[in-house]
Amino acid sequence: MTGLGGRSHSDPDHPAVICGDRSLSFGELEDLQGRLASLLAAASLTTGDRVAAVASNSIELLVATVGCLRAGIVPVPISPLLTRAERDRLLEDSGPRMLLTDRAEPKATAGRTVSLQTLIEELHRYEPIALPAVSLTRPLHYTSGTTGRPKGVWVPPADEATAAARSEEFRAQWGISESDVHLVCSPLTHSAPHRFALRTLEAGGTVVVQEHFDAANTLAAIARHRVTSTFMVPTHLERILALDTDELARHDLSSMRLLAHAGAPIRRVTKRRAMKLFSAESVWEFYGSTEGAFTMLPAREASLKPGSVGRPRPGAAIEVRDQATGDLRGRGEVGVVWLRDPNSERFEYWGDEQLTAAATDGDAFTVGDLGHLDDDGYLYLVGRPGELIISGGINVYPREVEEVLSGHPEVSEAMVFGADDPEWGQQVRALIVAARGASPDPEALRTWARERLAPHKRPRSIEVVDELPRTSTGKLKRRVPPGGTERGVTG
Repeated sequence: MTGLGGRSHSDPDHPAVICGDRSLSFGELEDLQGRLASLLAAASLTTGDRVAAVASNSIELLVATVGCLRAGIVPVPISPLLTRAERDRLLEDSGPRMLLTDRAEPKATAGRTVSLQTLIEELHRYEPIALPAVSLTRPLHYTSGTTGRPKGVWVPPADEATAAARSEEFRAQWGISESDVHLVCSPLTHSAPHRFALRTLEAGGTVVVQEHFDAANTLAAIARHRVTSTFMVPTHLERILALDTDELARHDLSSMRLLAHAGAPIRRVTKRRAMKLFSAESVWEFYGSTEGAFTMLPAREASLKPGSVGRPRPGAAIEVRDQATGDLRGRGEVGVVWLRDPNSERFEYWGDEQLTAAATDGDAFTVGDLGHLDDDGYLYLVGRPGELIISGGINVYPREVEEVLSGHPEVSEAMVFGADDPEWGQQVRALIVAARGASPDPEALRTWARERLAPHKRPRSIEVVDELPRTSTGKLKRRVPPGGTERGVTG
């Protein structure tokens, strides 16, 4: 028997969650989540009710969110990095019956507030009740809102058989088993890290939680716990690969079988170096969102299709549609990316029927990204409609320019955006972060770009900055920064 309940009966002493010097066995986790279900029932929460969670990574956060999911209660994870006003807006929009938090929340935005810092102590006041072995629902995650206000992605709770099938499908897709040790190095308030952790627990595997990301500590944790899988965003890999050679060589990383990365474009040089540092076969890319998963790119295919984010799973199909008409585009033609998958979960945007209707079409959905397919059906992303730069009436896709700039040996990262231009409508501008120990010259970078890009794609301005503006999920914030290009080269 798999699932959380299965491991708690077959091997209750096996470690379920580890965070720093603390750990919980599967038997202890089962007991605490049974008591949590009793607390929720005593508060009159029923299937589909929401429980907000505003907290940093911890054992308590994972105990609470996974316990809610098994009881059919929908957690609403909210990043503590948001401002107070941003958090309050999400709390008001989601309408939670209870708030779980590890910090002071003076404004009463839910029926009851429970401190995660004293959660385990409080749970022992309740008698445990039996729970399903798998989660019955999904968290109500809010998208990062880079293209507008954050949107809650709602999937109705399922019956236990349907929920078990969904869990088994995800685990089979990624090869997750009870022998896995999964490292969480991203915030659990985000969808991908939480889902990988949840499915590992449901397989009977161990989850190691980092309170916050640190490159050197991450490598040390992989070696110490013999970690077999993890999820990262490209920024994590950039920071790991920026460590000195001795630090990179100090740790035994041979246990890693799966390093799944997504959330933002990855530089080709970063991918190549990651495949050398870890087992080459372990580095997989996928393209997905809070709404659902689109494609996967196995490690063995990455070198054959550089720049691609892969193909959809069997039974699903990528459609590239014209932005204006919705007609299907041909191979190699750019359009809006849709996924048609009769087996995917059906979602809706919380409280927004109009937005849901615009993003769904029967068994197909989109999140608005632009891309194209090659002759073999591999998908290549070029950006989002709001990121498109139109210079002199010609489309410029920022990702293509960023790939060229990031290919320079003195550049670590690049971000390209459009700025108003009285003659051309928009001009291409770029921010770049220097590679470790390098001092790139903006004019030399413009020469590099001139040799590799058509005139309308070449940055008119390049500015060297310490870091690029990003959301809490690692996505670039494409906007003209204060001060514009004062320290760059323009012309």
